[in-house]
Amino acid sequence: MKISLISCCLEEGNLNYPLGALCIQSALEHAFSNSDIVTIHHAYTLADDPLLAAQTVQSEGADILGVSVYLWNRTWMDQFAIALKKETPSLLLFAGGPEVTANPRSFDLSLFSFLILGEGEEATVQAIQSILEGRIIEGEGIVTDLSHITHTQGVNLQNLTSPILCSLADRFLQPRSCVLWEMTRGCPFACSFCFESRGLRSVRSFPFDRLEAELDYLISREVAEVYILDPTFNMDKKRTLLLLELLASRKSNIHFVFEIRAELLDKELADAFAKLNCSLQIGLQSIDEDVLRLANRRFNPALFSQKIQLLNERGIAFGLDLIIGLPKDNLSAFCKSLDYAMLLKPSNLDIFPLSLLPGTVVAEQATEYSIIHQENAPYTIESSPTFPNQDIQKALKLKSLADLFFTKGQAGMWMGKLAYAVESTPTKILLAFGSFLEAFGEDPEQVDIYSLQDAFVRSLLRKVGKRKYEDALMSFIELHQAIAFFHTWGESPVIELSYSLEALSELETLSFETFIAKYPKKERQTLGIYAQENGEILFLPIE
Repeated sequence: MKISLISCCLEEGNLNYPLGALCIQSALEHAFSNSDIVTIHHAYTLADDPLLAAQTVQSEGADILGVSVYLWNRTWMDQFAIALKKETPSLLLFAGGPEVTANPRSFDLSLFSFLILGEGEEATVQAIQSILEGRIIEGEGIVTDLSHITHTQGVNLQNLTSPILCSLADRFLQPRSCVLWEMTRGCPFACSFCFESRGLRSVRSFPFDRLEAELDYLISREVAEVYILDPTFNMDKKRTLLLLELLASRKSNIHFVFEIRAELLDKELADAFAKLNCSLQIGLQSIDEDVLRLANRRFNPALFSQKIQLLNERGIAFGLDLIIGLPKDNLSAFCKSLDYAMLLKPSNLDIFPLSLLPGTVVAEQATEYSIIHQENAPYTIESSPTFPNQDIQKALKLKSLADLFFTKGQAGMWMGKLAYAVESTPTKILLAFGSFLEAFGEDPEQVDIYSLQDAFVRSLLRKVGKRKYEDALMSFIELHQAIAFFHTWGESPVIELSYSLEALSELETLSFETFIAKYPKKERQTLGIYAQENGEILFLPIE
């Protein structure tokens, strides 16, 4: 018997790691290792033609075929499955994945023989075993009748085989590739917008020895980046410290990305993160009390800022997530959240319009709060009484400007100083940048972002009558631009400053008036940036 599994990732490169399909393939190969069952994994991306993919898969033949469906590949998978079933009506077709689990009633059971809802390793094996034995396909998490929907309750992670250690993932573990890595499953929180809120409240951990072996294997494959999928990596402090100690002990060049809760940070955890080549992603979402209460989240702005300061003090890169359009959200509240986020000095901002994912609390509240959204994936909000469509478009414009000016331009370390200099807010500065771009006349994506920032900041200072701050602020900005460029590209830029490095380090805390009074005489310097053996930055004068 031949079983084919179909995955479709966003694109080639760093986002091309089909973890879900690999886990199912690993479970099947382990369960049926002593049989004549063969599993084939066909990996595609959204750039591939689903109709052509269906022809290719059909020509190779399969007895059973499963598709791994996500929010972002739903349309592709629908087209693929319909085309394939048309050519091979007798094919036994099944579907699993987050989109199936979230919205099972949107799947046609005249097209699919069964659906897998929830964590699919054991349920898929059970379904295949039933087929082999000629029994009715049934069991926890196996759906053949939409009037009887059941979800798996979470598998025992101790029993699962690793797709990494059994070499199934090898073709995706190329040098410089990006890998998705699970250390736990489950989330103790119940945020209304997240599908995890309807999952198990408990957090289950993969065996430590398995993680250690997987880490060594990933290092041997020379992968560049590992994205840890745990919804809250630092939920269990003791285990977090053990895992961070393990990662640091290998002294690898891998860059690790973790999703954490800022409120759970302390100095000990921050010190442990600082020993790694890593960045952290933190879900802020909003700072509005009413919005967060309805989202079932708690927030103390002073505490949050204090925890973020632990990261900034240690030079740990972090990003913040914001959501546009949660219940009771509005443009003013979003702008305040955006201002707050930018002043925390994150390395990046990830801003998303609300997706009302089927099965989440917020999707069930859509009628109650009169939220209008797309009926099909990705279920994006279109309007609400507090956030009409025209305001959502304004928020999306701010998102676009933040993506370019703040995140691509890596303005986190100096946006606050710019706002102070021009006596404005970060969001108003973004809007001014938008007006500047309209007058600029060229495609900003085709222009060096640092040059674009420099031209805009100079024009803004002159416009608001703050030209006397220009040399100090531009030197401060150029210094941070150069450091960001060095870290991003690994190349040594040459910078020209109007003040010494020692003086510019004081500008972080001094007002511009105090700084200029303290350093009335400028010191023109041309410097190159280099890396020392210990990884620290070295500034050397260039004659």
